Amino acid sequence: MSCSPTLIIAILVCSLILAAGCTGPAVTAVPAVPTPAGIMLESLVLTPSEVPQNFTLHESRAKNSTDVGKLARDLGWKQGYVVRFIRSPEGVPGQTEILQTITLYPAKNIPAIAELLEKQERSDKNMLFSNLSSPTLGRYSRAFSGTINTPMISEADNGNPLSSGPVGGTVQQDFVEIIFSKGDILEVLRMNGPGADYSTLVSLAQTAYNKIP
Repeated sequence: MSCSPTLIIAILVCSLILAAGCTGPAVTAVPAVPTPAGIMLESLVLTPSEVPQNFTLHESRAKNSTDVGKLARDLGWKQGYVVRFIRSPEGVPGQTEILQTITLYPAKNIPAIAELLEKQERSDKNMLFSNLSSPTLGRYSRAFSGTINTPMISEADNGNPLSSGPVGGTVQQDFVEIIFSKGDILEVLRMNGPGADYSTLVSLAQTAYNKIP
């Protein structure tokens, strides 16, 4: 039985197409790149219902590399998020502020970063600093307070590894602060101004710590 030249050519073309399909590289879907540690930092922030009454959410935003200094980037800064609540106490001048800063660093660098951060936070010669009892949140938690000697204007320090970025001059106020970490998450909770209370801050820090997987 003879085959027409046209049929033979069609068979050869089909064979080549099938062979190419079998030997060519497999096509697979490219998965979305997850955030480091698979954590959305925004999910770790304190919510208005978790802070004391009469505090109003004033700021909630992700940070990018332009919000932090070269030192932070050199130490392995990956991501950051900051949230700020403000309250104006009745009959007392000034505002009370709760500031939560969440940052993602390589876990192996966090002990050195936490130590450096505390050293920088306590470097203002216009303030008196005191150690506070550790809230024992994770392996590297620490707490301290600062009391002003003379009120003055201070500029934001972008060299601070956890600086929330250039925000201009601010009036110095008494504060309490807690630094803690879990895995590759490093957090700072700070309460400034009249009404800054360490027991309140410890409760907030425990709530924040429990949010970290």
